[in-house]
Amino acid sequence: MNDSSQVADNRRKALLQDFKSFYQEGSMASLERIDRIYTQDIEFRDPLHTILGILALKGYMKNLYANSSGIGFEYTDEQSGENWATITWLMRFSNQALAGGKEVTVRGITQIRFTDRIYYHEDFYDLGAMIYQHLPVLGRIIRYINKRIGR
Repeated sequence: MNDSSQVADNRRKALLQDFKSFYQEGSMASLERIDRIYTQDIEFRDPLHTILGILALKGYMKNLYANSSGIGFEYTDEQSGENWATITWLMRFSNQALAGGKEVTVRGITQIRFTDRIYYHEDFYDLGAMIYQHLPVLGRIIRYINKRIGR
């Protein structure tokens, strides 16, 4: 490996480590580091949102941290290339509006694209496992359906 590819590899590893530690901390205090991780024109997607731009992402994160507690990630696998990565994870969080405030665990996958910072971030997860099955009436219906189809 030549020196320039070694430097690029080190930068990629450092960015991925910063990214993962940012989400593992999961707090308002960690938001000050967001500009080191994402570009100003970040495109962030998940099953509920499409967020364009760093200011919109900061607003989303502030709201997320204000309404949830104990948000944490356990990373289970990672694959990466020169300017992409796919990371699998378990997210644990509590929200008073879901499951009576009890901890919820959701499995998911994040795909990111980057140069020196991340410009594209997309999360994939089961929205039913995250939200719907923890709502009082809808949750009972979804659990019943899941039981009927053998999930």
